[in-house]
Amino acid sequence: MKALLKPLRAAVFLITHTALACLVILCVFGVERLIAYLWKESTPLLVGLIPLRYLFDAIDIGVIVIFGVRGILAAYRAFED
Repeated sequence: MKALLKPLRAAVFLITHTALACLVILCVFGVERLIAYLWKESTPLLVGLIPLRYLFDAIDIGVIVIFGVRGILAAYRAFED
């Protein structure tokens, strides 16, 4: 029974981190759509130079990398305990 607890705990960590990352990305997508709705006529620019879409893409990548790395590290630590 104890042999099954470590993989189960690691799977729970990975699933939880994946679910949280999806939730954060969904919230970022909602904010992006809201801003796009408010600026119907043109593409919103950050500081008048960079499309705001690039900022949201960078946030998505950051969330995926951070939650991915943290999830893998948490799963690895679950196996060590």
